Parts: sequence; structure tokens; C-alpha cells
Amino acid sequence: MSYLRRPLVLSAVVTLVALFGTPAPARAAGTTYYVDAAAGADANSGLDQSHPWKTLGKVNSATFGAGDRILLKAGSAWTGQLWPKGSGAAGAPVVIDSYGSGNKPRVNGAGTVADAVRLFNQEYWTIRNIEVTNAAPATGTAGANLGDFRGIHIGGDNSQTLDGFVVDAVSVHDVTGKVNWIGGSTADNAPGVTFLTGWDASKRTGGIVLDTTVPNPAAPPGTPTTINDAVIQNSAISNTSFAGIVVKQYTGSDAGAVATGWGSRASAGDTKFRPHTNIVIRNNFISQAGTAYGCNGIYLTDVRGATVERNVVEKAGTSGIETYFADNVTIQFNEVFGTTQKAGGADSNGIDTDKATTGQVVQYNYVHGNGDGILLCQFSFGNAVLRYNVITSNTRYQIYLHSDPAAAAQIYNNTIYNDAGQSLLYGYGTYLNAAYAVSNNILYSTRANAAISTSATITYNHNLYGGATLTVPAGEAHAVVADPRFVSAPINAPSGTPSTGPALAAANELQVAAASPAVNAGVTVAANGGRDYAGNALYNGAADIGAFEQPGGTGTPVTTRHTFDALPTGPLANGSDGLTVSGAGGTVAVVEVPSASDKSVRLTRTTNSGSTSVSQTFGSPLTGTVTVETNVMRESAYVSGNDYFAVPYVRDASGLNAVSVAMTKNTIAAYSGTTLVTVGTYTPGRWYNLRLVISTGTQTFDLYLDGALVLDNSAFRNPLPGVAQIDYYANSSNYGSVVIDDVSVSTTA
Repeated sequence: MSYLRRPLVLSAVVTLVALFGTPAPARAAGTTYYVDAAAGADANSGLDQSHPWKTLGKVNSATFGAGDRILLKAGSAWTGQLWPKGSGAAGAPVVIDSYGSGNKPRVNGAGTVADAVRLFNQEYWTIRNIEVTNAAPATGTAGANLGDFRGIHIGGDNSQTLDGFVVDAVSVHDVTGKVNWIGGSTADNAPGVTFLTGWDASKRTGGIVLDTTVPNPAAPPGTPTTINDAVIQNSAISNTSFAGIVVKQYTGSDAGAVATGWGSRASAGDTKFRPHTNIVIRNNFISQAGTAYGCNGIYLTDVRGATVERNVVEKAGTSGIETYFADNVTIQFNEVFGTTQKAGGADSNGIDTDKATTGQVVQYNYVHGNGDGILLCQFSFGNAVLRYNVITSNTRYQIYLHSDPAAAAQIYNNTIYNDAGQSLLYGYGTYLNAAYAVSNNILYSTRANAAISTSATITYNHNLYGGATLTVPAGEAHAVVADPRFVSAPINAPSGTPSTGPALAAANELQVAAASPAVNAGVTVAANGGRDYAGNALYNGAADIGAFEQPGGTGTPVTTRHTFDALPTGPLANGSDGLTVSGAGGTVAVVEVPSASDKSVRLTRTTNSGSTSVSQTFGSPLTGTVTVETNVMRESAYVSGNDYFAVPYVRDASGLNAVSVAMTKNTIAAYSGTTLVTVGTYTPGRWYNLRLVISTGTQTFDLYLDGALVLDNSAFRNPLPGVAQIDYYANSSNYGSVVIDDVSVSTTA
């Protein structure tokens, strides 16, 4: 039987070859394809850099598999849509990346396609190192060019779980997505902005969008399509509307659709709720500074198990980071600032845990300069924890209490500094009937009688009330009414940038001194996360009040101060005030500068012999966050020769310089890593305040000149396990003089 069939099979093969040509050879697994918009040709094999493909159409027509790579030539640009087909596998994703040197390869949808980069019913993909934009040309009418546009869109409708997505180191910008609001009034509609569109039609345009749908809304399948294990990281997203990043699920809310309930949530245990899972959004810079329609930085909905961390969100509209219909989300180590109202949005908050959100943990964030700082807007139901955040200079409410009565929140160990609005914690009406437990917070206001709302369901306990006169809530069990003694307030430091990431260290200025009334004055909180804002372990002694726990890495707080006022005028003897003094090569003397009651020390160097030095040594090197502060002055202008006075050197136990600040040749300079950087100039006869904030944990330091941050998170010259010595120092032929005063060294958090 088989023998008789062979000629028939062979004949069939011959016939097929005659009709369709010789079959292509089998594609090897893990193949790399090259694409060059300038030098490529679609007739090429695409298998090496000398024979690249040319067009997106060629890429889109191919189906890729596990381990394949699609490499786009750096400097190339394409207009249209990139939508390669196929899927990778666990551990072997399909990768889109760049090759060569130059700018990221660019995919420009130009408003001609809904999605500039698209994946649909696919899984295990990594998109890396490309630039994406999708802006329709502007018309004479503002907003008229907004449409159903996205930069990168990952979605599906095949009733499966789509696994394994990484979007890494991309640049997505200028996406003119329309703004559709869930509710509101259609009377407020404007070009590009529509109200009362319902759940499914709203809030699904922007820079990077992950969402799913159904093939036929009138007859949906019984199983949703969900996205699992997706990471968006290390990317810059700017001027994209509606949002920078959106994660959303379908629910069946449009007219004519059959409701599935997958993307909405009637209760915490709603079995119809079918969210996406394991979503991570980290290390991104999101800015909506250049668009009036950028209404959210991150809009994270319909998820269970998500982390949003170490992002900068700048000048969004409505909300910097918002969760909605979500469960078990941690929002941490983010900086959010400059949020305003845009495109008819009602809010302007930094972070918002919104409707039907449970298990929300908001911790270690720096939230400043928004309309509202953190909004608790848990309509219907919800529970949240707000802890160890620094919330400052928001223009309306620092924390806005706006949840329905079925919701609950723990608000503890936050440092809240109000110098821009009239409220600290504010709510009204039935929104005050939610259960809010408020403890261990520093509530500080430069404005008298800043609002602190009360109700029968709000409990205040062990909070510190400072600054201008504040009304302590009735029933506050252990109020501390005092100056918290901030290290430096208000914060005067730059915000995060695409290159620096979140400027979390800027908030360290709101640490408190070791003798602050906030220290050991709090109440123990169970399941507290184990660390404070700065990374110090909880607790050192009793619980502290505020976002920073004392004393940091050193076993006991260390605070030393040298004013020199009580010392006799004249040569400074070795051992005076616990200092080591060397006058070799010159002199070290207590002088009546600026006055007899306010003395200082002058180091003068005249010959090339030994070292002229005033130093303090710590037998047990200081660890954690160490602050070294000095007032310094040069009395004469630089003329010629060497002229380097360390003010100070900071050394480890072996004598290596780890941090070096100097006044040299009419400038103030410091080493950032191994590079000497000029941070300012000096005028002879004028005092300057230099403050070093040194972290042995992160091996970095900040430098403040007259209160302004001039170096942020700078690397040490050499490793510094602990501060063993500070030394005001000159040697060799560095002739001249420097005057120092009010030297202080302290460990805080």
C-alpha cells in the first residue's frame, strides 16, 4: 500500500514546486534580522548588517519566534506602524532593539495609524532602545488633531493570558491622543476632549498603553484576555495624551455591548473582576510639561499585584500616579511634582488611590509642588497605607481625605510640610466618614491654622504639630506641639531629571536633628515596612515621628559643633576643643573675625613645609547619613601660583580622601568621583556656608552652597565605609589663608 502511494506523493510535490517555486529553507531558531531605512532593501536577506531589510512593511509581514531579534539601525527613521507578528517563549522573547551608533531608531506614526508600535494577541516580547512618536499635525483649532492614538500599544482579544512583556529604555513622545473622560457633562466637551464616554471608551490613549478587548462587544467570550508579567522601565515618556502610561482591562460598558464586569469591581471579592497581573513600572521619567492634554502620568487600573517605583512624574494633569479598580499595588520611591488641572480634569494630585482599590501601599515617595499631594479617593470601598512619604509645598491640600465611608486608610510616619496652601489634611462631608488612622506624622505649616479635618471616624495619635499656630484635633492622644528642628527647611534642591532619576535625597533636608522632640516620641506600628524614608531600620529605641528614624547607622547620635567663641585669641593649641592642630608651614590661630564675641580660626600657609591643618578624628567612624557644615571665607583674591585649601577633606580610617571640597583660585570646587567640578565662585571677605550630606549607605554625597544644592548624589573619590576624619587643610606651595567658623558634624537618619 505504501509502495503504491510513493509516486503519487512525489508527483504532488513536483506539481507544488512547479506552481509556487522552490520552498524557502527552514528558519533557524534565534535568528537576528537587521533593518536599515537608508541603506537597506526588502529583497535582502536581512540576516547581517551588510544585507539589511529596509521598510517596516517587510518587518510587519514576517512572523518571528523564540529568541529572534529585530535590530533597527541607529539613526534610521520610518513613518507608519511597526507591527511584527509571532511570539517568543519564556526565557527566549522576541527582541526589538537597535544596532550601530547614533540616535535611537525612530518609528513615527504621524497620526496616520492608531498605534505606532503594536503587539496584539502576542506574548514574550522585549522592546528596547527605540524612539516612538505619533502626533497628528496641528490644525488651526486647539485639540482638533487629537485622536485615537498611542505610541506603543500591547493588547489582545483572544481569551488567553498574554505573558512576558518588557519595554525598556525607549523614548516615547508627542502622541496626540484624545482625552475621553468616564463621567462628567457633555456640556463641557471641547475639541479632542469628550465627557461621559464610559469605562471602555475612556482613558486609553497615550505613550505606552497595555489593554485588552473582545472581538465582538455584542457577543463577548466567556473568558477575558489578560496581560501577565509586564515591565515598563528605564524609559522617557513626554508630552503624550491622554497619559504617559496606561494599564486597563475591558468591561463592556459601551452602548450595545454586553457587560462582562472584567474591568470594573463591585466589591473587594468580586469574582467577575479579572485584572491584569504582575505589572512593574519603574525607573521612568514622565513629563507632560509640553502638552495641555497630558492628564495622567501613570494610570494604573485593573491590576492585581503591581509595583510602581523610582519614577519621576513631572507636570502631569489630573494625577501623577493614579490607581483605579486595583488590588495589591505598591507605589514607592517616586518623585511627583508640578501636577495641575488639564483638559477639564477635576484633580491635580501627585498620587491618587482611587475607586475600589484595595491593598494600596504608598511609601517612600517625595511628593511636592502639586495641587494636592496625596489624594485618598477610594469611592465605593478600599484600603490603603500611606507611610514614610515626604509631602511638601502642594498648593491646596497636602493629603486630601476624599473616600467613601466603606474605605479605610492608615496614615503614619509621613513628614508633611505646608508652605503653599491652607491645609494639611483636609476632607469634607461624608468623605470624612471613612476610617482614617493618623499617627506619627509631622504636621508642619508656615501658615497659621492650616486645616486639619476631624470626624468621629478619624483618629489622631502621637503626631507632631509645628510651625505656625495649629489647632490640635480634639481627641489627639499624645500630641507633640513643638518645633521639629528640621535639618534645613524649606527644601531648596533641584527636582529629578531624566539623567538623575527621582531626587529623593532632596527630601533629606526635612530630616530632624538628633535632639528633635520627634525622636522616640511616636507609637509602635505593626507591619511597618521595616525601614524609613532614608533606608534606616525601624526602630532605634522608641518609634520616631515623621518619615525619618534616628539615629541612622551610627550606634548613638553624634553631634559636635565648634564655634571657637570661647577659645583665647591667638595660636590654636593642639587638642583645643578636641581638635588636632598642625601649624607646619604657617600658622593656625583663633581670630576675632567677624568680632570679639564671634570668633573663627584662620589657617595661613607661607612656606612649603609640612601641612597646615585643623582636623577632628572619630575613633568609631560615623556611618549612615553624616552632615558636615562649615562657614568659610577667603580674605584675599587669588593672584598667582598654587592656591588650594580643603574645606574640608573627609577621610576614611586609612586616611584616604573620599570627599574633597576646596576654595581654590577664586572658585569653590569639589570632587565628584574623580573629577574636580567648579560649583561656584567666591568674593574675598564674604562668608559662605558649605554643607555636605554624606551617605555611607549609598556611597554618595550632596553639597549645598549657601543652602542651594550644587552637587546631587555625587560619587565619592574613594570608598568610604565610615567618616573617620574631617580636615581643613593645605600643604605644599598652596600659600595664602582661609578662615573657618561654626564647624558642625552630625549624624541624623
